[in-house]
Amino acid sequence: MKGFTLLETLVYIALFTILIGGAVVGAYNLFEAAERGGTRVMLQEETDFLIAKVNWALSGAQAVTAPGVGTTGSALTVAKWDTSIGNPVVVAQNGTNLTLSKGGGSPAVLNNTNVFVTAFTVTHTEGSGDGITPESVEASVTLSARTPTGSLVMRQATTTVYLRK
Repeated sequence: MKGFTLLETLVYIALFTILIGGAVVGAYNLFEAAERGGTRVMLQEETDFLIAKVNWALSGAQAVTAPGVGTTGSALTVAKWDTSIGNPVVVAQNGTNLTLSKGGGSPAVLNNTNVFVTAFTVTHTEGSGDGITPESVEASVTLSARTPTGSLVMRQATTTVYLRK
């Protein structure tokens, strides 16, 4: 007799099903990990961009008017020495966006539509007056985004800028 028995055929079909099922599960996990990694990279780039905008707003600052010295707030208002860009420069959280306005103009959204700003805090610290510890501004931003499969990814970054007087 040549050929397969019914039992052998069922065993081979079961083994083939397990093999193909494992390959499908493995491929799904690879694609999901790639999507999650892509979302994390996007979130890192957005965080770097927003921190760079805060650093730009504080570069060449003549005065930080908000938050006041010794306080913490959710908006940063800076008067710059270079008035050609328009004073004041305001970086503020507006809902789930971080916005920038110059010279009292309408605020422009800085983050992309896939990223949500969940927290933006600015702390203005007074200097010691002895030249050892200068006046500083610390800004912290927390961002979140959803992967294509719906998982939430969050990232937080902080920058501290020391002001020249």
